[in-house]
Amino acid sequence: CSHIRRLLPPSHFEQTMDKFTDQHWGSRVPWAGSRRFPWAGGSAYTGSGRYASEHWVHSHPDTEPCDVYSGDFVAGVALDFAAQQGTWTPQLHVGIRWPLWEYHEDAWPLSQKTMLQWVRWRCLEWRTLYKKLPTNFSQWRLEEAIEGLGVSLH
Repeated sequence: CSHIRRLLPPSHFEQTMDKFTDQHWGSRVPWAGSRRFPWAGGSAYTGSGRYASEHWVHSHPDTEPCDVYSGDFVAGVALDFAAQQGTWTPQLHVGIRWPLWEYHEDAWPLSQKTMLQWVRWRCLEWRTLYKKLPTNFSQWRLEEAIEGLGVSLH
């Protein structure tokens, strides 16, 4: 598959993400010096550590995100009835189905500040790992995440 060929080798991806996180955590990021991410989930939200294998397949900036679940479930472990029962039918939706604000969790309290920090983190990750940014930011819904903040993604 052409998408998989663009990705960094999976055999070293966890080490790559751990190195990236170690290099940039508390350095050239908006929360510099805090040695703490603005979201409590840490490696689960940065794609490092044991979460690197889950992050790998969508780590490339030209990944075309999609969703195949059309129910009310957004994220986390509190599945809706159809997901619990396994009675749902896949339905392709190109792009991220929900506005990014819908992915709020207690471990990742979304605000304009934390959303901007997360967007900057992802852009830093893409530039560092793949030397590029997405060609289509809208499929990631990143513009809406920083809407009204007076910042540009480009």
